[in-house]
Amino acid sequence: MAERRRILDQSYFRIGHVVVRTTVHRENGQTFSLFPDVEGGEAKPLFTGHIEKGMGTELRRLAHHFDDLEAKLPEVGR
Repeated sequence: MAERRRILDQSYFRIGHVVVRTTVHRENGQTFSLFPDVEGGEAKPLFTGHIEKGMGTELRRLAHHFDDLEAKLPEVGR
């Protein structure tokens, strides 16, 4: 009989020079890892953790803060 998959789903998101990987794992639940975005890949994550309630709201606050900072950047090519 075939062994059941441990990792049910993985998604990757690039944020500047960092890659965030989310994983839905059969035994460990939902986790995330931060990797440097380097050519050739990086085998070891910079940080790992479990996804907890409220993190989505915290990330949206960070995204809004980034939007505010980006709005203050000079226009390129003008």
